[in-house]
Amino acid sequence: MAKWNALELLSQNKALFAGIVTSLHFYNEEILIVGHGPFLKVYNVLTRQLLVNETVLESNRIHRIVPVVEHHGKYIVYGSKTIRYIQLREDVPNARMSLSVGPAYQLSDWIMDATQLITGELAVAFAHNQVEVYSVHDEKLVLIHKVQCEVRCILYSARFHGKTKQELMLGSGTVFNEVHLWNVFNTNEAGDGVVHNRLIGHEGVIFGVRFSEDGSMVSSVSDDRTIRVWPLAKQSTKPLVIWGHTARVWDCQFVDEYLVSISEDATCRVWRNLMITDPDNRDDMDCLACWEGHIGKNIWSCAISPEKKIVATGGQDSGIRLWSLVSIKNNNIESEDDLALLSLPEAKKDSTFIRNFSLTDWQTIVAATNDGSFLKLQNSTWTTLYEGDQDFANYTMMESSPCGTFVVAGSVKGQLLVLSPAGQFEPIKISAHQQKVFEIFIEPSSTDPSLFYIMSTGYNEAMLFHRLVLNNSNPTIQTLYTIEFPRERTTAIATAISEKNRILFLGSRESALIIYELPLMFESSETVTLQPISPMMQLRKSHGKEAVSSVTIRPNKDSEEDGVINFWTTGRDGAFIQYRLTRRQTPEEDQEKEQGIVIGIASQGDTVVTSRDWVLEKVYRNKVTKGWLEESIWIEDELLLLGFYRKRFFVYNETKNYEMISVACGGAHRRWQFRTKNAKLDLATFMFIRKEQLYAYFRDGTAIHDGFEETILQENFDGRDVRSVRFLDVSSNVNEKPLLFATGGEDTLLKIHQVIHSPAPHFVTLAHIRKHTSVIKSIEGSKGIDDLLFTSGANQDLRCWKLELLSAGPGGLVGINCLEWASCPSVSEVIETRIMDLTVHAINPGLGLHLVGAGYSDSTIRVWLFNEATRRFSLLADGSWHTRCILQMKHLVIPGRNGESDRILFFTTATDGRVAIWDINNNIRNAINSEDIDMLESDPTRTATKFTQPICFYRPHQSGVNGLAVALKGDTILVVSGGEDNAMASAKLRIAGDGTILPVGNPHIIRDAHGSSITAVEWTKNGERVLSVSTDQRLNMWDLEDDGEQGVRISMVDAAFVDVPDPSAMGVTIYNDKVYSIVSGIGLEGFIF
Repeated sequence: MAKWNALELLSQNKALFAGIVTSLHFYNEEILIVGHGPFLKVYNVLTRQLLVNETVLESNRIHRIVPVVEHHGKYIVYGSKTIRYIQLREDVPNARMSLSVGPAYQLSDWIMDATQLITGELAVAFAHNQVEVYSVHDEKLVLIHKVQCEVRCILYSARFHGKTKQELMLGSGTVFNEVHLWNVFNTNEAGDGVVHNRLIGHEGVIFGVRFSEDGSMVSSVSDDRTIRVWPLAKQSTKPLVIWGHTARVWDCQFVDEYLVSISEDATCRVWRNLMITDPDNRDDMDCLACWEGHIGKNIWSCAISPEKKIVATGGQDSGIRLWSLVSIKNNNIESEDDLALLSLPEAKKDSTFIRNFSLTDWQTIVAATNDGSFLKLQNSTWTTLYEGDQDFANYTMMESSPCGTFVVAGSVKGQLLVLSPAGQFEPIKISAHQQKVFEIFIEPSSTDPSLFYIMSTGYNEAMLFHRLVLNNSNPTIQTLYTIEFPRERTTAIATAISEKNRILFLGSRESALIIYELPLMFESSETVTLQPISPMMQLRKSHGKEAVSSVTIRPNKDSEEDGVINFWTTGRDGAFIQYRLTRRQTPEEDQEKEQGIVIGIASQGDTVVTSRDWVLEKVYRNKVTKGWLEESIWIEDELLLLGFYRKRFFVYNETKNYEMISVACGGAHRRWQFRTKNAKLDLATFMFIRKEQLYAYFRDGTAIHDGFEETILQENFDGRDVRSVRFLDVSSNVNEKPLLFATGGEDTLLKIHQVIHSPAPHFVTLAHIRKHTSVIKSIEGSKGIDDLLFTSGANQDLRCWKLELLSAGPGGLVGINCLEWASCPSVSEVIETRIMDLTVHAINPGLGLHLVGAGYSDSTIRVWLFNEATRRFSLLADGSWHTRCILQMKHLVIPGRNGESDRILFFTTATDGRVAIWDINNNIRNAINSEDIDMLESDPTRTATKFTQPICFYRPHQSGVNGLAVALKGDTILVVSGGEDNAMASAKLRIAGDGTILPVGNPHIIRDAHGSSITAVEWTKNGERVLSVSTDQRLNMWDLEDDGEQGVRISMVDAAFVDVPDPSAMGVTIYNDKVYSIVSGIGLEGFIF
């Protein structure tokens, strides 16, 4: 049989890489060099343009990029035991970079650091605390000096300092919790390097050592989560000890008077180096900035730009983030010195104070005083808008229109006052409520800039709905409706209006989302009779027991189509939720029925609420803080979340996943407002009242020159191990069907991605959903009435999602909705039981009936029936024949003959090394056909049939079977398996004329198919070729060869190194006549051939 040469097909067709960013270095203020797995990338940080992307350390990761002194653009790169020189050249006129790569040198030990001396020698530090110095001639390394430190131990870190033989010093971070400093060319009589300084104090191994630029200080970081700064000039001085990271610390760099550290806790923190700024004060160690842009765990690399303006960080999530050192003071407001105290004019100061205020834009304030006056502050000047009205003395509720054109105030007597800060019209005062005005909401018209809707609530009263028209200098206001609350206690604190669909949304302090359908709002008359409006829908406990603090409709056409509204709520549970409200096509016989209120309870699993005319669906939920979320703002297509955590106010950019600003204000229980002109917060104001005084934080970001425009240089992927990956077949109306795949892992996130084929293959994340509470072990798709996705994990968590593909945008990028559709009931008494694998078959796609096979860690095999019509799971069959943890579960459909139904077989593997084949097809079909589906669903955990004895089983492995692939070729069933014993096995079964399934020959087993445990096996050609992947980071290709009555044999025909550590899952599909294979672990890598 013809074979390929090794590493020809697979290794030459790698694509779609996402992995650990292990090294970063700035070429200059605009160019960043990146070590991303084995690839060396070069980015322009201003334009985000990728200038270079080449493999420089094949089968290794680039651990560090070291500049060569006095050779601009020349660098040393190393990883594992491999080291080489590279040269970067800049083509300034054409904005390009070119890369030339020298030979790779294989050294004897793990490389911990490397540097080139001024005289040209290459010094390399190794993991056994020794240094070798080489001369470099004709691209060859010649060893000229070798020295072993007198302390013989393993190092976890090391760093050189000095560029001459006399100065060359190594800081060794040992496994004995100490830092040793020793001169490479200063040896004792035995020829060993002499340690001249031992830095003792850490309580864990040393992960990082850094010298200050002048060599006067050393920083060390450790497993004990501390950073220590050691002064070398005065060894008697105690080190500076810094606590703050919540996990292990990997590195800490000196940057003038700052220290910049990175950690396993996925944060980059900036500290003031008190060794320089205040050496006598060791107790006031505040964190100046805590940057949280990476997801999951571990920031592995950090670089500082030459002008010390930019910090770049690279994470385990494959992302690269840019942070501004110059804006630290602007983003993290700690003291009142950074705030403006806005005092009343002298004439008002005696006994008058500010009772309430409203921001009309980022620099204009309207304030209400305790004597009933309203004043405007603009350009540091106070002017009076409305003189002392006793109706508004000591109590005033205020709100300004989003455009800042007017302000509405409410009095203790129930009156409303409309004021123009610019004096465009005379104040309007009306009587509205019997009791004091409790809340005021203003929503602008989306079609008429002069039209506004004002909603006001009185204490223990219904809400009033007003219509304000600004007709030049003679505005009119009319009260149109009474918005009635549900029977349950309701305190409205948030509103939103879809004018196009005549829908009003209310959010309540009692955690209810209430929806009303309004009459036509555009017709006005001189006489208006108040019309009561009752709610049509209510979703209670939408944010648990906490308040719904805001409701926001995204201001674009995609969020508010005719009959479809996408909107977001925030809650004081720290979460935000995306919903979709869709108009139903109501049958004619139902249109005359009276529509009453429909109630759903989110805490009881109600993700869809249906009324006569509308359907409310929960699309996505994410919790971003342990504190409160108070508001959401859609601006420039970015979602900003405003909230409070402890005593701080923060603005979090959900679109880009990082905290933008944080202000110490005392907490959420106060009057506050925030305004911004753009998504970057270039011109923004946060204002609040504390102790009857008005404070403001005015941010002018236009004066801050960060040196970059976008904080995300390279998109993140996943911050923890990815344990499942599956290509998706989703119905599409676009010209070219998109190639989609889903991933799930230890971070509990379900993500959906799209492969983009040009200019080079890459992928874009379309959606990420956080609903699972632990690792996602399996993902499977199924097509019935709708496109469904099933996911499973720990705690018996089995979920169903509905996928909806949206129209394609620029570059063929599609949108997708992943709706939480159903959850399977738990059946095991041990709640920690895991669902290890899934297999799904649409047994009746037209009726929306799906068989969901699940293998559980308690040795139980279960088959569930999922009914799309009712969105319920019902248990059809279960059994525990294996008596060991189930690892794999697959199914095979044998087409029926002569009008017979298809025959469905199940295949299972477990930690006992056995493969079992099950035929309970007739039992399942009888249960579905004879049992009323409603009866099955009435007791969903009562099984209808049992897995008792497999029709066939064999034991090809000595331990767990993690990989399983089954295929049907004619009347032959082929089974390929991979196990934790490093073995691959192939077996052949024949379907006899009477339907009996019999083994043919014995399984063919290759004992050393991989160097370690095999984690996945998948077909590339059904029944002809398979791929296997293992924790040895090898992807092997195998061909199957029929061996007649002896069975079927497999032989390896190709292999490639996988650049992703700990490969644990694989997905394969055929797209446009090419095989796409994705291997996932700590990252992801694709192969296209």
